[in-house]
Amino acid sequence: MMAIGRKRSFIITGLLTAALAAGLLLGGCARGGEEEPIVPSRVVEFFVTFAAPIQDAFYYYMVIDADGDFGADGPLPVAAGPNWGNGWGTGSFTHYVEYHLGRYELYRATLQPQLARAGGGITAISGTPLSTDAGLHTITVNSLSLGAATVAGAGAVASVTNTGFQAAGTLALRTNAAGEVVAGSVSWTPAAAGGRALTVAEQAALTTLNSGVALNPASLAPLGLTLVLAPGADLSGSQTITVAPTTAAVTDRFVPERLGPTVTTQSTLPANNISALETGPIPGMTIVTGDLVVGQSADIRLEPSALGQSLGFPYDSTLPQGGSTLYAAVDLSRLGANVPNISVNFISTTELVFDPAVVNPDEHTYDGLGRLGNDYITLVTNEDQTVSNGDLFAKEEANDPTLVGPASQQQRAAVDIVDWTVRIRRLR
Repeated sequence: MMAIGRKRSFIITGLLTAALAAGLLLGGCARGGEEEPIVPSRVVEFFVTFAAPIQDAFYYYMVIDADGDFGADGPLPVAAGPNWGNGWGTGSFTHYVEYHLGRYELYRATLQPQLARAGGGITAISGTPLSTDAGLHTITVNSLSLGAATVAGAGAVASVTNTGFQAAGTLALRTNAAGEVVAGSVSWTPAAAGGRALTVAEQAALTTLNSGVALNPASLAPLGLTLVLAPGADLSGSQTITVAPTTAAVTDRFVPERLGPTVTTQSTLPANNISALETGPIPGMTIVTGDLVVGQSADIRLEPSALGQSLGFPYDSTLPQGGSTLYAAVDLSRLGANVPNISVNFISTTELVFDPAVVNPDEHTYDGLGRLGNDYITLVTNEDQTVSNGDLFAKEEANDPTLVGPASQQQRAAVDIVDWTVRIRRLR
């Protein structure tokens, strides 16, 4: 996704006063949902006016970033492809109100991961990341911490050193008094976490042992395990060799699909993983790995999902009824517990674009706050406050340079933001 121009963020920490246009609360209100209290404690209200009457076939968004980072990032419009995501918005946002086809609806935003380039042992991805930021993660494998191998039971094996085996699990065997493997006694059981089936070469080594041969220090060398044999006249017995999971130290280099700095972090990633990760480079999602390869990397792209998770109607809203103003109010508690601040942008577009061949912003008709749509505002949530067009930066006016593309002048005016207000207030 491409967001053009220079991002500006403004934090509001005190009460700002601005007169709201009279008569915005017209008929056609939808108030609350069955799961909400009748009167919420605090709400955030959105008023946005366009240069021409609203067209119900077009798409209008009141976009909220409730990740609590005080405007370090925020919602931005998608200017051009090839990575369109949801077709309208990118950057960082957690919720949005959509007005389309005569209906307001509140959504929780989700990110859709894509494995843009496999490598380093990362073979697939799935699930929903906990991150709110769209962009490209490049995960590089720096070093390996091989799982320790331990021996239990009595028999011919005194100890085992793991020199390269990345699969977690348990190998069982029996030996006779001479230290020879009892034919057919060798088996491998992969661990649920970090385990895998043996490769052809690894299985061949076990097949050889199962023919009933004498053990030697290199008997499990094809697996990356080195044996130390036990002394004694009687080496008979049953033993297990348990290999713990292998983890890698990795670097995650994140390039956001927004205006902002590249962020580099260090974390760990398990080898032979098939489970969702609570920690690691991208918590919440499943990064499927095999044996990891030091020095290699993979690219994982996070894009806003075309469909967010519906939370029902906003607490309050007003239908435009042929006019040019939208109004909606959102219960702040719907955005999460103890949200200290929110960043807000208004984004509108004549259509949702998903065609990766559309890479020129001039083929897209859209608008957002500021001349290039990249001016989101940030407000604290524990104070009553109002911020309106022109209070913080250049006044929003008609005919922004983003309003080009395959649309008539009237259609462009229908998504051209010319006035707006955001208000946070206590209701009870």
